[in-house]
Parts: sequence; C-alpha cells; structure tokens
Amino acid sequence: MKTIKTLIAALIVTTGFVLTSCDDNDNEMSGTGSASFEATDAAVDAENISGVYLSVDELQVIANGKVKNTITFEEPETFDLMAYQNGQTKFLGQTDLDAGSYDEVRLILNSTSQAWVEFTDNTTKQISVPSGSTSGYKIFGDFEVLANGLSEIVLDVDLRKALVKEGNGDFKLRPTARLVSKANAGSIQGKVDMDDMQDADKVVVYAYLEGTYNEAEQNEPAEGRTRFEGSINSAVATATGNFTLAFMPEGKYELIVAKYKENQLNNEVEFESSTKVEVEINGSVMSAFNVKARSVTSLLIDIF
Repeated sequence: MKTIKTLIAALIVTTGFVLTSCDDNDNEMSGTGSASFEATDAAVDAENISGVYLSVDELQVIANGKVKNTITFEEPETFDLMAYQNGQTKFLGQTDLDAGSYDEVRLILNSTSQAWVEFTDNTTKQISVPSGSTSGYKIFGDFEVLANGLSEIVLDVDLRKALVKEGNGDFKLRPTARLVSKANAGSIQGKVDMDDMQDADKVVVYAYLEGTYNEAEQNEPAEGRTRFEGSINSAVATATGNFTLAFMPEGKYELIVAKYKENQLNNEVEFESSTKVEVEINGSVMSAFNVKARSVTSLLIDIF
C-alpha cells in the first residue's frame, strides 16, 4: 500500500454559509420556528446508471416517532438524485415547527411509481423501497429548531451506500441516508494529483470519522452492503482531480483514496486499491484533521 501525504493549502471560514438564525429571546426552545429541507447525493458506483429518480408525494417531519408537520406536493415531486452532488441540492420545501428537537424525516413516495433507475441505454428498472408509499423512506439524524429561527436541513441520501443491487439483479434503496444541519456542518474541498493515478478509470475519496476505518472494508462486500460501508461521505474526483465532500458534520476525519478500473464486459467499474491519506500540518504528519462548522478545509493530495 502506498503512502499519500497531503498539505492543507487553506482553511477558509466562509461567511453566509448558513442561514440558521434566531432572535435574542432567552427561551429559544419555546415558541415556533421553521425548517427548510434539501436533498443531496454522492455518486453511485455503477457506470451504466445515468439517473436515480424519486417521486415524492409528501415530506414528514418526525420527533420521537410522531409526525409533527408535513410538506405536501400538489403533484408528485419527481427528481433525479444524481443531479445533486458536490454540494448541490434539490430544495424540497419549508415548514413551520414547534421549537425543539427532531430526529427523523420521511419521504412518502408515490404509490404508482416510487423510485427507479435509468441506464445509459435509456432503459429503466424499478427500485424497491420497503413501505415507501406508506410509512415512507426513513432518514435519521438529530436537529434543532429554535423559536423564530430557520434551520436548514440536508437529506444526504448518498446513493453509493443506499442503492444496492441484490443477487437477483433487482435494486433496493436502503435506509442509510442521513440528516445534516447546515449550522453544524463544514466541507472538504481538495485535489488529487492525477498524474499518479493515470492507470485509474475512477478515483473516489472516502471520509471516515477518526478511528472508525477498518481495512477489511475494502474487501468484496456481502450481498446488500457496499465497499467502504462505514464512511460518512464520499466523492468522485473529476478528470483533473478535484473533489468536494459537502455537508460534513463537525468533527475529526480521515480520508481514504481508492482507485477503480472499468470492466469492459459489464460496463461497471471495479475496485483496484486504496490508500489512507496522511496530512501534514505545520510540519507534523498525522492521519486525521478537523472539519469545523461553517468552514471549508482545502487539501492538495500528492503521492510520494
């Protein structure tokens, strides 16, 4: 396994990154606030998939298993999740909520056509979403709504983990998506030196909370699971090596860079190797670095 060293080129604290606000009232948890909801994604592994569509009738906001408010669409809100990557989002709506803590959002899918995959040859295949049109596709994560405040919440579906192909060839959408509050999230923007990746058809960067990565995760996964299962987020590097890991909860992270090669027979990319990134900060080399809320951490990744 090669060693990758990286330099942190810049740490930029962005202003205006978050719109969450509240008044000066001492009792921020009493009264009414509001929350807006957006959906985002990370790329799927299969190269022959051109789109992954959801058709949503309703968005429910949940606290302790109880529906507190809903956003209902006059017509099903149908959109391609793969169109919203690298920090781009699909706005789903905004609703008033009692100030307090919430822990779940459910997307109630259209009963006629819940979700489907579109392939590069323009054919489609339905995706199984258990109880998708009844109890809904469930997305978990804690967030707060403050009195007279606006909380911006991102539904990070991350199709790389959520969308799996079963042994019979059918697709299933797993409930692995996460809720992220923009107020508590930052992002990582970086560039991999592609001169050292010339034999790769695809380069993916995975982010793990410090100490959670296990090398066994690069092995062939069990059916219904994915490689690098424990990663918080992932991003495909562009042809020039640029990548963005958006909506990262504040914390200390490690990065894994993986190389993939295309299999011409099945038109899919296959895992080849992975390397754990080492970060050089002020002359000290370490495997983890901090991501702060409302900030962008910029990395230049070179292979030595």
